[in-house]
Amino acid sequence: MKLAGDYRFEAAVREVWDALFDPAVLAAVMPGCEKLERVDGQFVGEIKVKIGPVSGAFAGKVDLKDIDEPRRYTMVVDGRGSAGFVKATAVVELEADGDGTKMRYQADAQVGGKLASVGERLINASTRAIVKEALAGLHTNVKIRAAAYKEAAQAKAAESKAPAEPEPASE
Repeated sequence: MKLAGDYRFEAAVREVWDALFDPAVLAAVMPGCEKLERVDGQFVGEIKVKIGPVSGAFAGKVDLKDIDEPRRYTMVVDGRGSAGFVKATAVVELEADGDGTKMRYQADAQVGGKLASVGERLINASTRAIVKEALAGLHTNVKIRAAAYKEAAQAKAAESKAPAEPEPASE
């Protein structure tokens, strides 16, 4: 199964990159994600997936390779559960797009076990829906984080420009 697309974030490349490497952010925006940790340079986690009549929990790992910060990286996914397995390789690329960031992604996945029995068309439709939901959630999170960073920077700049209060006179 092949999956490719692009998505535009209303945030700088660095802000999107940082969110993509934050397991707390990814766990919060990934549908069905129950646990996600970064261990020795890879993500390790658990996710519940339902595709058509087949559902199940998967445990797996995601290795990050060919990292060209903050522009590009490759993910190698290996997930297994009672409903089957998923093996995938995906390339994610980020580039500045005006005041935002454009993400391009391409993935090639193999699915086996009960999960494969639902058929490629249903798997493709479900996968696209999951990716769309995850990217929308990531976008919302990135915008909130970007606004918070901007507000903090403005407050710090205003604080440094404010005249110092005079010391009280000692008697």
